[in-house]
Amino acid sequence: MVTTQESARRAARTLLGLLAGTLAFLLGCGPPGLGSGIWLSAEGPERWALTFKHAGNLVSGTMHLLRDGKQVAQWGFAGTWQGPDDLRLSWVRNNTLGLTVDLAAGELRGTAILTDGSVHEAVFRRTPPAEVPGFAVLPELPYRLRPPAPDSGWETATPADVSIRAGHLEATVRAVTHGDAGLLHSLLVVRYGKLVLEEYFHGYSRDDLHQLASVTKSVTSLLVGIARDRGEIDGLDEPVLRSFPGHAAAAEAGWERVTLRHLLTMTAGLGWDRREAIRGPPAGPPLFELALGRPVVDPPGTRFLYNNHDVELLSGVLCQATGMQADEYAAQTLFAPLGITAWDWELGRTEGYPAVSGTLRLRPLDLAKIGQLVLDQGRWGGRQVVSESWIAESTRITAGHEAQRYGYLWSRLVTPPEAGGDEVITAAGTGSQFIHVVPALGTVVVTTGGNISGRKESAIGDVLLRRLVPGVEQ
Repeated sequence: MVTTQESARRAARTLLGLLAGTLAFLLGCGPPGLGSGIWLSAEGPERWALTFKHAGNLVSGTMHLLRDGKQVAQWGFAGTWQGPDDLRLSWVRNNTLGLTVDLAAGELRGTAILTDGSVHEAVFRRTPPAEVPGFAVLPELPYRLRPPAPDSGWETATPADVSIRAGHLEATVRAVTHGDAGLLHSLLVVRYGKLVLEEYFHGYSRDDLHQLASVTKSVTSLLVGIARDRGEIDGLDEPVLRSFPGHAAAAEAGWERVTLRHLLTMTAGLGWDRREAIRGPPAGPPLFELALGRPVVDPPGTRFLYNNHDVELLSGVLCQATGMQADEYAAQTLFAPLGITAWDWELGRTEGYPAVSGTLRLRPLDLAKIGQLVLDQGRWGGRQVVSESWIAESTRITAGHEAQRYGYLWSRLVTPPEAGGDEVITAAGTGSQFIHVVPALGTVVVTTGGNISGRKESAIGDVLLRRLVPGVEQ
């Protein structure tokens, strides 16, 4: 039974709480305690977690996507207070989430409105991080350097064996555990063909396949090189329309001057804007029809525009030249020689054609094999898988601009003078998917990750320059 006196005390506490919340709102700060712990959505195939970095006048933090005990992706959000307990968050592409904040109950409730127009009810409850599989970077911290596990398919070595200072390797991984590179799923270092570091984070393990995003483009470049080496493609100055006899008559004016070289360098000269260039049908005949129906507005070879559509046309070129889809051709001519048996290329497949600009999935260990293949000028296990001339030609800069210097779907970077000024051959994909090949150091570095947006996507580069590179002895 509740007495009149107790009721009065409760009413007084409620009033004081409302006054405190209103005062906090008027002073430009949110309710205290929002930034402690994580806020986890209800059970489901995918779960979301919110962590608040700043919950005062300016609200900011990170949204985490969790699936099957792994932290798949993360991106930043920003927010504003609409009232003392009424919070509105927004993130990439104008997705929004309106939340009612109830700190006493440890609960956030609201509605998410996504850019596709869908509406989703959301409930988040404060949860200790230790109870969320995949949220922690590693099970045990602080990190201590350890050798790669056996049976990797690679010859392994200690740091001393390959002239890398062990402290620098350990410092590199510790920087990852501190969040300096955002959300990484894996970090591998190979020197002189020997695996010296193999670490997985946020619930990932050796056998997990990772979507490589635009690293797929670099693999596609290797397939075109193999086809040219085998004489299945006559040469890079062959007109693209020869590979699309069913579409040639409908092609817009100017296409007769577009060659395979222009597709490989993304300089076909089509009239895409930057947003169109990465959106549209994922693959196959719908994409072919869309691309070939675009006008050629710039002389081919004169204007670089990073885009998926030039690359997707290469799947039609490969199929016409070899009689196989790109993934079938890769299985026979690239994956089998490298001993790659676990892979997936189904996402975005259309009418049998895989999406060759961004959906290949591989294990990081096998991604490192592709990097080593490039470092060894096309050789693997004593076999010339792709010609030395193709590796040299495809990784030579022919297009792009100062920030993105491209060959045939491979890019090149140069480390700062204080880090040695070395050339780095790179395959890069959204989310921190990277192969970094440093010929001067005989080193391959592979990462996979889930940094969807923001400066963290390429932050691993800064970590490597500050932590790893100084410890690699010439």
